[in-house]
Amino acid sequence: MDAAALAVKWAEVAAAVQQMAENPPPALPRSVFDDAAAGRVGRITGADSAVGVGLMHVPQSLVWLSLTDDRLSEDVDGLTEIALEGRWSSPKLLYQRLDMPWPVQDRHWVLRLRNNATLALSTGVWERAWRIDNARLEESRGRTDAAAFDGALTMADNAGSWLLVPIDTSDTLAVYQVRVDLGGNIPAEAAEAYTRSSMASFMRGVEVHAADVAARYGLGCTPQPGGDGKPIPCLP
Repeated sequence: MDAAALAVKWAEVAAAVQQMAENPPPALPRSVFDDAAAGRVGRITGADSAVGVGLMHVPQSLVWLSLTDDRLSEDVDGLTEIALEGRWSSPKLLYQRLDMPWPVQDRHWVLRLRNNATLALSTGVWERAWRIDNARLEESRGRTDAAAFDGALTMADNAGSWLLVPIDTSDTLAVYQVRVDLGGNIPAEAAEAYTRSSMASFMRGVEVHAADVAARYGLGCTPQPGGDGKPIPCLP
């Protein structure tokens, strides 16, 4: 699909997304659709977040299963993830810890992830949103390496969302938005630069990971809720 068609597809849902999304992105310029149509990830910086836009050659439901998969974290170097509540594409509470390069202190935090069924049922756009929720951070200590837990600094902020716009039965426009404040003595600009630089590889990782998910989500699977709250049927 060319850039003009992608821009039109986004324009059809943009107003509703601004009204109903938990994390509506800033206005998307034509350049991000040019990049997406060319197989790249278009990136912009909003007032307080970084945004990536990419075209994935995977159906919306499979992209959703991939980005919410409990095993996706295994593909991210240095990331420890423990589910405190929920699993797969249901709402979840996650403890996460990221090994930072020396001499920067490791960071850890707790995220609460939610699905926006209201937006999905109104527009067909599926949203998976998250915000930091460190109220239950301390209870995570008994579920992970205690020494690594004690040596980590608590992240100050981590919020964002995935918005998945179905283009057709095989392609999905993904809008990935994230805001991170590492806390400590790391400037916000440095955290933002790191987020921007890693965005393309992470989005492509979700697309590649979809093949592994498809292999596990066959007949006899445990159906997971889609962004609209309805169970996604097992793949044939």
